Amino acid sequence: MSKNKSKKVGLIIGLSLLFLIIIRKCSFHPLPKQRISSAKLDIQHHYADDQYQLTIKNLLACPNRIYLSSTEKDLQDIVGHGSPFVLDGKSDTTIIVSNKGDLKDKIKINFKWGNPDLPIQTSKIESLPYPKGKNYALLQGNNSNPTHNHDVSRYAFDFTMKIGDTITSSQNGYVVTLIDEYKGWGRSSKWKAFSNQIMIYDTSSNLFTMYGHLKQHGSLVELGQFVKVGEPIALSGKTGLAPEEHLHFNVFRANDGKSGLTSCRIDSIGNYKVKELKRYQLMKN
Repeated sequence: MSKNKSKKVGLIIGLSLLFLIIIRKCSFHPLPKQRISSAKLDIQHHYADDQYQLTIKNLLACPNRIYLSSTEKDLQDIVGHGSPFVLDGKSDTTIIVSNKGDLKDKIKINFKWGNPDLPIQTSKIESLPYPKGKNYALLQGNNSNPTHNHDVSRYAFDFTMKIGDTITSSQNGYVVTLIDEYKGWGRSSKWKAFSNQIMIYDTSSNLFTMYGHLKQHGSLVELGQFVKVGEPIALSGKTGLAPEEHLHFNVFRANDGKSGLTSCRIDSIGNYKVKELKRYQLMKN
């Protein structure tokens, strides 16, 4: 083969590899048109005899904080007086307002996860979020760039799982978030809100564990279901802000911040001390 022909072949191969890298790293998916949320609260309105009743039912097994507000000052003085209040898991409350008419569209209802007054009972996560005997590398650990450097994800872990790999629960608890309808991914921060995920609440430790970037329709559990450590819960994927295939695993505790949850520092996960972990370290469950 002549030298010029060899260079031409080499150039074609190089360009082909570059094209494959670009295709792998660039997203051609459009942003979803709307956000998906799990059912969290059952809200019922009743008005009769100039008496308005607002009933709020917490359908999940974790406590939630309820915020009531109104743009009308006299109504705000009424509904905002006891706001926020904690609604325990699987409980409900009814608020009655008399002589103010039908208030169905005049009271705004928001919520935040958990109860920050409940103490965290452990600093250990019993298991890595994949089956026993499996090995995955730690793609990104705690308090690190590019994405684990803020309160929501400061103590998160990314594992190099492939699309379709099995994810298991790292703790006992109830499924309180289940989103698996999204398709697609991107590198822009706009994609952050469009990751399929499952979140589990442990009523013993008061910790939430979240498993993100799941495969579309990859959930193996149902909302509200109780799961045990090591039980398969989902299939790994590449959705949301995910330039490469991986599992985003985060531990949360309730706080008074804007989102209501903050990333929680733990001392150990499975058989590993967190402070001893290194980036790209192979971790066996």
